[in-house]
Amino acid sequence: MSDSDIAKIMSGEAQLPTMPEIGRQLIALRSQPDITLEELVQVVSLDVALAGTLLRYANSPAHNLGATVESVERAVIIMGFKAVLDVALSLTLIKSLTEQAGPSLDYNQFWKRSLIAAVAARELGSVQREEALDELFLAALLQDIGMLALDRVKAHVYETLADGQCNHEQVCATEMASLGFDHAKFGAALLKKWGLHDRTVMAVVSSHDDQSQTEQGFLACVAASGMIADFFLAGGGKVAYQRLSKTLYRYFSIRDSQCMQLIMDIDIAINHASSLFSSIVKSTGDTRVDVAADATSISSSPRAKQPEAFVSLSRETYLDDEGELDGIMSSKAFENSLKNSFKMLRGRPISVAFLSINNLKQLEKEHGRKVASLLLRVVSRKLQEQIRIEDFVSRYGDTFALILLGSSIEDTARIVERIAELFREARYAVASGSKVALEVSAGVAGSSGELHFESETRLLEAAADALMRARNAGNYTIELQTPEHRLMALVG
Repeated sequence: MSDSDIAKIMSGEAQLPTMPEIGRQLIALRSQPDITLEELVQVVSLDVALAGTLLRYANSPAHNLGATVESVERAVIIMGFKAVLDVALSLTLIKSLTEQAGPSLDYNQFWKRSLIAAVAARELGSVQREEALDELFLAALLQDIGMLALDRVKAHVYETLADGQCNHEQVCATEMASLGFDHAKFGAALLKKWGLHDRTVMAVVSSHDDQSQTEQGFLACVAASGMIADFFLAGGGKVAYQRLSKTLYRYFSIRDSQCMQLIMDIDIAINHASSLFSSIVKSTGDTRVDVAADATSISSSPRAKQPEAFVSLSRETYLDDEGELDGIMSSKAFENSLKNSFKMLRGRPISVAFLSINNLKQLEKEHGRKVASLLLRVVSRKLQEQIRIEDFVSRYGDTFALILLGSSIEDTARIVERIAELFREARYAVASGSKVALEVSAGVAGSSGELHFESETRLLEAAADALMRARNAGNYTIELQTPEHRLMALVG
């Protein structure tokens, strides 16, 4: 089917999805070289919900601005005109296009794939040092918009697919068999009609093409983002991962270890973005669209419990009034040191270990507070004897925390195993003349090979989660958590 045939189908304009008025104004502003701050703020502020969501997005981990953005004006100043325009247009189109749903398309599946692809494109673009990350997000988000348009004018194409809509290759094959073209070409025609940026239109029309020979990284990122989305939606797996890894190597020369790190970062970014964007989709009131209900299924992982683990640990105040221990820093200073070390050692190994004295409270109950306090000092001294002067030690109640700089998780595990063995064999005399043992468990999180946690917060959460598992497993148990803890469930 020729371009003229596509034009004929598109001539039924009343049936096609329409560009919302705010979207038209944003596109118009995008083409103006002398746009002012006041003009952009005025357009964005026309929709209170859009302005509020834009601020939540600006304050999300995707931008990591380091300062709270409390107004649209500040968002524009910090993020820049172009970034705000692209993000605002993305948010506007998600909301508007969901409200224009056709009869046959699986909109849960459609928006899950679109949102994951957009997140993946942004993460991949960051790795590839693409500058226009928000435009990349928009292009990846819209790469399947042709399906929305076709569902309104050629709904029969999707009626026969049923569960087959989950298989993107099958969707394209069905479109080609029925229409002679696929949704990428149709969607690009619609975006061109709307006046979107030429590069965005080109990225959409070529989103199903092999991009291994292209010199345009922007186009390759969008094409790869759809494959990454399919990988996540299918639940991963060894075969799927190998296929994806080979594609990313052909497109970008990304090695396997880099691919694993990228998949991990995308997995985390999906969780950060899913609640924000799925709430926009769900707010439309279309009962067929309930991406928010399935947000956790997009990227379910053990992370859900980790924040609770560290929050619980950090609130522990047991024996805090016994005074500071020599060489032990405050928990606040410890966390700040980890944050600063994480920034300075970017890409180099760093590990955190939590070692808890499981029976300290019981020993206090049996032998008194003074004994418990003295035993804390014994543990503090033993720990500092086993680590280097450049490492850090803190305490959260009956749990000690260690930062080991430049240490992989394997190296840290060996150190912690040696410490646990010291306590397993030692007996300490108390006032009653009896001797007591200290029962310990430990959780360790850190770099593994070339994989690293993306933030110091995730590193703390992972170590605390590992400690919880170690406590449940029994005394003198050491549990490890590496960055690929979730990854292994995906790549098989």
